[in-house]
Amino acid sequence: MNNVDAINKVFGIELFLFPFEECDAASLESVGKKVLLPIAPKRLGRSVKRMRSYWAGRAALAIAFKRLGIKGYIQPEPNYGYLQVVNGEGKSFSNLYVNLSHTESIVAVALSPCPVGVDIELADRDASKVVTRVASDFERNLASQGVFATNGKSLNPNIALWSAKEAAAKAVGLGMKFGLNCFEIHFAKDDIYRVKSDRIGPLSLKSPTLIIESFNPYIISICSESEVMPSGRIGRSLISSFDLA
Repeated sequence: MNNVDAINKVFGIELFLFPFEECDAASLESVGKKVLLPIAPKRLGRSVKRMRSYWAGRAALAIAFKRLGIKGYIQPEPNYGYLQVVNGEGKSFSNLYVNLSHTESIVAVALSPCPVGVDIELADRDASKVVTRVASDFERNLASQGVFATNGKSLNPNIALWSAKEAAAKAVGLGMKFGLNCFEIHFAKDDIYRVKSDRIGPLSLKSPTLIIESFNPYIISICSESEVMPSGRIGRSLISSFDLA
């Protein structure tokens, strides 16, 4: 299967989860470099923990590409910083988008044929203070009604709202720096949420939709075009330390 065929097989969202706590730093960096162009600038001035998470994210993308038969690299868009998938000459693909999120011990990677944003958070994390800065009165009232749930199970409302807004901001390329206050999360049936915005980002979604899933002890928020996740459920693929070999 050639690279074009492999990319065209990504009809919906491909979600990969990589618990990397037991992986050694050298292996993470070695595999992670496979998705960076040789001319990519070196990462400097970061803590050991942040560099470890950085390489874990790139390693997860490298393994995801390998599993799907995709030959590509990633590089940040110069103005907004979101990741672009490019070929060996640095030309971006128009029909493959990636996004990743990580904590200190796990990475979530999403691939999609249209713009996508993902966020993973500890489900019991206290986000009450930060939500007051990034959420509207409408959203906070929505959260207080207990509407954020997955599989019928209520979620910590503040962290669910924070995670949902971060995924929505990342999906259109604005990210946390430019976009958290530009979106409202609206409740819809069957644990599917609609995203309303009055700001256009560098990436475009006609009908942005968001779901929140549980992966104990984490929650995962994913935002993309409604047509690539009509059922409100996303399949998951696990990556382990064995994949680094």
